[in-house]
Amino acid sequence: MTGSLTQQTNPVLEQFEAMLPEALKESKDPAGQRAAFDMLRDCGLPHRKVEAWKYTDTSAAVAGPFDRPHHCAFALSSPDSVQLNMVETFPTIGKNDPFALLSRALSHGGLELIVPAGIVVDELVEITMPTAKEGELLCPALVIRVGAGSQVDFVIRSENQAAGSLVSFIAQVTIEENASASLTRIRTGEGACFGHFQTQQAADSRLSLFDCTVGGALTRNDFHAVLAGEGAALDMNGLYAISGREHADNHTTIEHAVPNTTSHQLYKGIMNGHACGVFNGRIVVNPGAKGTDALQMNRNLLRSRTAKVDTKPQLEISNDDVRCSHGATIGRLDEAHIFYLQSRGLDREAAEALLARGFAGEVIDLVKNSTVRETLHDLAEEFFDRSEGEVSS
Repeated sequence: MTGSLTQQTNPVLEQFEAMLPEALKESKDPAGQRAAFDMLRDCGLPHRKVEAWKYTDTSAAVAGPFDRPHHCAFALSSPDSVQLNMVETFPTIGKNDPFALLSRALSHGGLELIVPAGIVVDELVEITMPTAKEGELLCPALVIRVGAGSQVDFVIRSENQAAGSLVSFIAQVTIEENASASLTRIRTGEGACFGHFQTQQAADSRLSLFDCTVGGALTRNDFHAVLAGEGAALDMNGLYAISGREHADNHTTIEHAVPNTTSHQLYKGIMNGHACGVFNGRIVVNPGAKGTDALQMNRNLLRSRTAKVDTKPQLEISNDDVRCSHGATIGRLDEAHIFYLQSRGLDREAAEALLARGFAGEVIDLVKNSTVRETLHDLAEEFFDRSEGEVSS
């Protein structure tokens, strides 16, 4: 089923189309952007009758009105060994990825980072995405290429987004043979944010991905990772911590395209107040991809009786010679664990706070870079401190 627009939602698409002429004036590829908008018009903005958007209502997030600034700028901290360019060739996007199409059509351009082959980058490469002000629409793009045999750690910061804003971006990451990279993305602030991530790995490469969503009126992350070379290994982990009436939706696809590849995935969600989390994870094992080793787990902690989560782990296996498993849990804190801590002198509130922090810390500790790991622990502490009033026993 496609996401064709009803008459009621047509004004939303018309608002975006009104921004197109100005976007095309600034573009190096106006034909590509026009084609992307035509595809968006054909597939329509998503609604909840579309299976992939069943649990996520985008109507309030896209209602606007929005102002599209002419330019938006990245901030960057990186050594001279990392090459920087403006994006010339945009990632290929599917015709049924509406917000990726919107991002392509109304693109502000983007940044390309290249790590040459055989380079060990000791310094953390920090990329700060453009920050949207209230009522702004931003559509940046990011392309990262890690050369053969290189090692590097990236952190992408999507922070301090204002209420009433809309950010829709595309990110593409390519890891060449024998390269090793980590990439952590941090999303904080308010407003709506739609991220479309593509990763591809060559033979014997290693990639550690971590996505951290703390807050935001609506967040939708779409990850599509392809293990395209034998011996490639991927760790894809994440934490979403939301409160109030915030909504976080994580859709992940890990595609094992060739034999003897490995993926491990752990996503954890913490929901307070009336917050709603969504996790839809797919592991796809292509025909001929024997020797695949894939593990997927989603664990969710509901800290109030009004919070909720919808989770759907999936395996799509077209080969018998594989080792794959998946699972999901939803629940509240274990009463036996709370009782144990109370017996050691803690009151109930302190016991619950300690256990919740431990729940988040387990997945944060999977981040290998110590600087990034410390940042994530600090973010988690800030979340717990400001949302404790929404916890109900």
